[in-house]
Amino acid sequence: LEGKISKRKLSKKDINRVEAISESGSSYKDILKDKKYEDTMSRRFNTNGIKQCIVVKNLTQTLIDTEVYPNLLSRPGYYGSSTRQDLVNNGLRLGKMLGKKLQIRGEERLLKNTRLRSGRIDKRLVAELGFNNESVFHTINVDKYPDGFLHISLDASGSMHGDSFDNSLTCAIAIIQAVDMIPNFDVVFSLRGTSCRWSGGSDVPILLYAYDSRVDKISKVRNLFKYLTCSSTTPEGLCYEAIMDDMVHTTNDRESYFLNFSDGMPMYSNDAMYYQGDEARNHTRDMVKKMRNMRIKVLSYFISSRYNYNSEDDSAMNHFKQMYGSDAESIDILSIPAVARTMNNLFLKRW
Repeated sequence: LEGKISKRKLSKKDINRVEAISESGSSYKDILKDKKYEDTMSRRFNTNGIKQCIVVKNLTQTLIDTEVYPNLLSRPGYYGSSTRQDLVNNGLRLGKMLGKKLQIRGEERLLKNTRLRSGRIDKRLVAELGFNNESVFHTINVDKYPDGFLHISLDASGSMHGDSFDNSLTCAIAIIQAVDMIPNFDVVFSLRGTSCRWSGGSDVPILLYAYDSRVDKISKVRNLFKYLTCSSTTPEGLCYEAIMDDMVHTTNDRESYFLNFSDGMPMYSNDAMYYQGDEARNHTRDMVKKMRNMRIKVLSYFISSRYNYNSEDDSAMNHFKQMYGSDAESIDILSIPAVARTMNNLFLKRW
C-alpha cells in the first residue's frame, strides 16, 4: 500500500515456463457465456466467479519439458514414454492400412457425354461427318468431393487411463495418418481436460491442439504424441464452447467433420463452477447442436471404461446419446474394418 514493493528476478525455471506458455499460444476463453447456463448453475449449485477455459494452440517440446500442463502432458522419461513410442508407431502403421480403405473420399468420377453438337471432337466419330452427322463432339464432367477438414478431439479424463486412452490415441493417430493420405484433406487433433491436478480450486478446463496438418508435419505425431497422457476430470462441453469460434464451417468448397472419443459424462468443478449431471449433458448437447448448425458432421465414439460395467453400459450409452444423438457409436476402435466403415459413413453422409 505504501508503494514499497520488493522486486526479485524470476527463477530460470519460471522463465522457461513463461516462455513455453508464450510459445504455445495459450490463452483464456470465457465460457458459459449464455445467461441461461449461468442462471442454471448459480441457482442449483450456487456458483459464481469468472468461468474460463485455457486454449493451447501449439504443442511444443518446451511445453512438455517444463510440465506446465501435467494433466495432459507427461515429462520425458516418465509414464513409460519409451514404451508409448510403440503405441505411436502402431497407430501410424494402422493408419496406412486405414488410409487405403478411406481413399473413396479422394476419388474422382468421370462422366463422358458423347454425340453432342458442341464440345471437343470425339475422334471415334469423325468418320460420321461424311454422313452429314454433326453430332461428333463430347464433354467430360469431373465429379469429385470438395476439400475436407476433420477435427479429432480426445477426452483426457482420469477414467480413460489405461487401455481406454491408449487404444483411443492409437485409433486417433491411425485416422490422422489415413487422412494425411487423402488429397485436399486437413486434420486437427486436440486433447481436452483440466490444467493441473495440484492447483485445487483454481484448476480450469483446457483444450490443447496437439496437431494441425495445416502447419505441422506428421513427424510431430511420431516425436511428441508419446508424451500425451490423461489425468483430468471431464469438462466436455466447456472445451467445445471455448473453441466454437475456431470451428471450421462447411461451405460449398469444403466439408467439415468432428470426431470425438470419450468414455463418460461431463463432470468438472472448481471455485467458480460445478458442472455435471443433466445441466452439463444439456450444455454439451447444445454445443454439439451448434456444430451441426455450422453444417459440421459429427461422429462420437463411446469408449467403454472400467467405470461402465455390464448393465451400467446401457445407461452410460443412453446419456452419451443424449449429448451426441444418433451419431454416437460403440465399436472396437482398433478394428480397421469397423473404423473404416464408420469413417466412410461419416465422409459420405449427405445433409
